[in-house]
Amino acid sequence: MSSFQSLITVFPTVEAQALQWWLVTDGAVEAKGTDADPMFAAGLKLLSAENEPVTHIALMPSALTTVRWHAPLDDITPQQALAAARIAAQKSSLGLENLHIAAVVDASGQAATAGVGKNIMASGLVQLKALGIDPDKIIPVGWLIAPEDDGVVEADFGFETVLRGEQMIIPDEPSLRAHLIGESRVTVLPESVVDRALVDAADNESLNLRSGAFAKKSYKLMTTKQKRTLGWLALAAIVVSLLIPVIQLVKYHWAARDADVAALAAAQPVIGSVDNVEEADRRLNERLISENRGNIAFSVPASALFSALQQTQGVSIERISYRKDGTVSAGLTAARNEDINPALLAIQNAGFVITATPRTDATGSSKADITVRAP
Repeated sequence: MSSFQSLITVFPTVEAQALQWWLVTDGAVEAKGTDADPMFAAGLKLLSAENEPVTHIALMPSALTTVRWHAPLDDITPQQALAAARIAAQKSSLGLENLHIAAVVDASGQAATAGVGKNIMASGLVQLKALGIDPDKIIPVGWLIAPEDDGVVEADFGFETVLRGEQMIIPDEPSLRAHLIGESRVTVLPESVVDRALVDAADNESLNLRSGAFAKKSYKLMTTKQKRTLGWLALAAIVVSLLIPVIQLVKYHWAARDADVAALAAAQPVIGSVDNVEEADRRLNERLISENRGNIAFSVPASALFSALQQTQGVSIERISYRKDGTVSAGLTAARNEDINPALLAIQNAGFVITATPRTDATGSSKADITVRAP
């Protein structure tokens, strides 16, 4: 049975860093730890045929991220509000050439932005890739915690303790706490609530730094079940492709059989009872020959001969005769043999069978004794 899993790690900020990680399986934190290779420690590199894709989430430390909320503007679309928020964040930041900004509309409908150095993003992604991790989301860690209306929430993620207010996400610095939150009431979240926030990270409409120039390239992965289904579909396609010509061949066979039956039925009143189409064709040809009809009639080859002579200049006919088998014999004359050839080609192109014997008479004229017969 397949299960939904997500691996949450700290976004690396230095080389060869041991990363804190949490493995979430089916809505609960199944394992956690701090290791140089989180995937191996979580058992995700021990692949099997039943492995399903894992969602990877990286938590950006709040000390490296500046989260701002921006006053809403009237009569603009959500996309326009996000664009305006990015512009406002750029104006409030230093080092714009090295600034990467992500934006989102929070649950209250107000636009929020998170800014982080491009060099930090690029370096951290390279380190994660070396570990076999390509995060689907990179979330400022404090964004996972819901704020309270009349106080500040403190959440300890192990690698960093975060203070979360309605419009504030900052790392907890004990020496600066009084200056940052004053006399505000602080609610310390128990570990179970922090774990629940981690579990919900995959479904969170989050402030995702994996955007813009650092957006993840989409790869279409297939589960084992999908691969099996695709295999069956491919097999079905092969079977169908083989069946189509077989079915057509059977249909053609049936159609030819029906045509033969109809032909025999039409021929029987003329030639009597016959067993097959070949016998019927033979008897019909014999009858046509005996009655001088059909293609063997004199008019058929003769008309082809005279039509060819009309298309050819300088060729005349000296004699013509006819045999009962449908063959017309004729003698053609012209000044040169080359003048007779176009007439012969015209007859042949009309579909008739011809023979030709060239000769020259005593006067030097070119002659050709030919026969013309319908196919």
